[in-house]
Parts: sequence; C-alpha cells; structure tokens
Amino acid sequence: MKYNIPLAPRLLSATLLAAAMSACAPFTATQTATGPGCDPVAAKAMAQKDHCLRCHSSTKQKEGPSYSAMAAKYRGNPDAEARLYEHLTTGEVAKMSDGHTDFHKSIATEKPEKIRNLVRWILSQ
Repeated sequence: MKYNIPLAPRLLSATLLAAAMSACAPFTATQTATGPGCDPVAAKAMAQKDHCLRCHSSTKQKEGPSYSAMAAKYRGNPDAEARLYEHLTTGEVAKMSDGHTDFHKSIATEKPEKIRNLVRWILSQ
C-alpha cells in the first residue's frame, strides 16, 4: 500500500528527527556555550538528587564554583568532558571557596550516560 503524504510534513519529520539525534551528540571542544543540548531536566534532577546544588549553583559561587564558571574554565579544552566525568566519579580532592580541600562526593549512579548528560549540561552553562 502506498501512502500519499504531502512533502511538507515529511520534511518537517525528517528535520525534527535529525535535530533530536544531533542534540545528544558527544561534546566537542568546538561547540559553543549553548552546548550539546542533552536532557537538561534530567541533569538538573540528577544534580538535586546527588546534592550537587548544596555546593554549586548555575551562576553563583557557593562552597564550590558555579556551573557557568566551570564551563568558562573548560571552554575550548578538548578533554573537558572526560576531566569533569573523572572528577564526578572518583571522589578526588576538591578545593573549596575558603581554601581548604575536601574529597568531592562521587555521583551515585551506575549509568555512565547519565553522568555524561550532567557533565554536558554543566559545560553548556
């Protein structure tokens, strides 16, 4: 059976599918501050669940740097995503705003893609 679907809806569908597929492409150093656009709602929910927002904010420095400051620090760095992923998963030492150091809390999830989504969201700030 052959369907006669007008050209405009087919082009719109193809465009939306392409946009959705490219939205979660791996982060590259050439992307701008708008970031890759992966699921920001899921990233914020994960940040809340894992208590990241106790020490971090999107724009204001708290005990730790703001996400926008981290994004600015790593902008143009080809290893940014890998570096932040390592920082969030290893519990390495972090320098606090008052100068003391403490172990950074490790993200409590078994799904690496969720952590990568959080990293991409941070880098998009």
